[in-house]
Amino acid sequence: MLSPLLTAAQRVPGWWKMSSLLLPGIAAWHRRRLDSVTFVAITGSAGKTTAKMLATAVLATAGRVQARGGNRVDKIMSSICATRPDDSFCIIEMGAEKPGCFDRSLATVRPRIGVVTAIGADHLKAFHTIAAIAEEKAKVIACLPEDGTAVLNADDPRVLAMAGRTKANIITFGCTADAALRAENLRSRWPERLTFSAVYRGKAVEVRTRLCGTHWTTSVLAALAVGLAAGLPLAQAANAIEAVEPYPSRMWPVTSNDGVTFILDDWKSSLWTMQSAFDFLESAQARRKILVIGTLSDYGGSTATAYSRVARAALDVADHVLFIGPMATHALRAKTPETTERLHAFANVKDAASFLHPLLGLGDLVLVKGSVNADHLGRLAHHWLEPISCWRMDCGKNLLCRSCSELRAEVKRGEPPARQATVAKNKAVAGLPQCSMPMQVLVGIGNPGGRYDNTPHNVGWAVLDALAERLALAWTAHEDVLLAHTRLNGETLLLVKPQTYVNNTGRSLLWLAEALGFKAEDCILVQDDIHLPLGKLRSRARGSDGGHKGVRSALVTFQTDGFRRLKIGVAPAEPPRSATDYLVTPFGPAAAAAIDGAVESAAERLLSMIKAPLTEKC
Repeated sequence: MLSPLLTAAQRVPGWWKMSSLLLPGIAAWHRRRLDSVTFVAITGSAGKTTAKMLATAVLATAGRVQARGGNRVDKIMSSICATRPDDSFCIIEMGAEKPGCFDRSLATVRPRIGVVTAIGADHLKAFHTIAAIAEEKAKVIACLPEDGTAVLNADDPRVLAMAGRTKANIITFGCTADAALRAENLRSRWPERLTFSAVYRGKAVEVRTRLCGTHWTTSVLAALAVGLAAGLPLAQAANAIEAVEPYPSRMWPVTSNDGVTFILDDWKSSLWTMQSAFDFLESAQARRKILVIGTLSDYGGSTATAYSRVARAALDVADHVLFIGPMATHALRAKTPETTERLHAFANVKDAASFLHPLLGLGDLVLVKGSVNADHLGRLAHHWLEPISCWRMDCGKNLLCRSCSELRAEVKRGEPPARQATVAKNKAVAGLPQCSMPMQVLVGIGNPGGRYDNTPHNVGWAVLDALAERLALAWTAHEDVLLAHTRLNGETLLLVKPQTYVNNTGRSLLWLAEALGFKAEDCILVQDDIHLPLGKLRSRARGSDGGHKGVRSALVTFQTDGFRRLKIGVAPAEPPRSATDYLVTPFGPAAAAAIDGAVESAAERLLSMIKAPLTEKC
């Protein structure tokens, strides 16, 4: 029940806009009425939500519990306001997003029991160092009263060091022999759920959970230790945990009627948490194991290195590995001849779902690891159970898809027949020029239509037009491509201008490759690059898409990063208000003059790339 003062405040129109001003004062006033309530603050870089859920079940055996929390001050203050004087406990989960974020909250919460689960690299960009992350979370322990209790993970040196920050009682937990509450004989080999023996003061209690993976041992022990801090017997706490199901999107299993199981761990995918996913799959028992990975976060170094390293580790434990999202093509560099049919990259969730549909069968296990506000990978499981209609990749909602009204708002049953398109494509194939191997294929990326002439996104076309004029070649139309061809240096030289929009470049190129027999390694993609200075040229032997959606389309369609590239810089003199608008707006006179010279140089560079195989950046 909200405090009377908060209830009165809600009658003011637009009161939520003033919440940052109203709530702290109201919460501080209300907190003074709650001296009989034991406040528990749980923080950590991982496992705190599950620890809160389990601790709620434990403490509920001794009294009424409020369990809330969040990263923002207003959510924490609202949690305090929602607590009643006759509640026995209030558990508040506290996430740290930036330095100093706990200062105001802890002064009001005044916890009697403080819990730290683990320290990792979450929000590393804001804190700069892991030591700074630990320092912020240590404030939960430093503010405890002398008659309070600190619950600390003895397996994490940074957490254990926080014992020196308080005069409160301390209960350590972990698998180490020195932990006051110790876990032994861990077992969690899917489909078996996490089970272990908890040892405290020489007595052992069997702990059975519904959780998936041994990495949840930290959260379980933390919850058991909260019970001990509240004066509950260990056996009572263990019994309370036994029936608690996994929290949605935290290793949450979903099994369909046809025997396919998805394990959704799609709330966040910090790089440092990936090892727990690998460990789970390595020990799991299933007909086949599929690992789906979305947007990684909280890593140092280059994106290409991080994704390729994760891809190689994933291939060691899974039969198929799928990467989804704008960074997915970075993983393709980990492909080898032995893994080429096992590693896949997709620009969006819908394409990945289409790939999985014919692949999955009885007994398959699919672990989905992503970031909810970036990927919404849970849609893979929801679509498998029942068709969905929302496939957006730019949603940005910090909300589970299962709770979103748009998930199945407009489900379309079946797709229109594609017979006419197939007939037209067959006719186009029949009219293709007779091109023999070996073949060099130059692909200009651009948008069809006169309105896109002389725009940054169409410099790839301009380069091919200049080369065709230099070689006296004529363009002919075939379905959704324009082609020009000749023999040069004993090889077929094929110039291709896809007539689909940039984002669909791969679709146009794939049918042509299947018809003529060339591969990605035979191609050079000629593209614009908004990150390169205007007119500068750069060639690459292979690599990720670099943010270019036309290149991304080609890479995910062919499932390889083996395309050679020739990039022409189109960076504006000043940062544009909208990069998308800039790329489809004609150059000004000065920029056009610079690009004209670059186009001629690029045509010359293409000829040299054909003569000498490219092996490095230049």
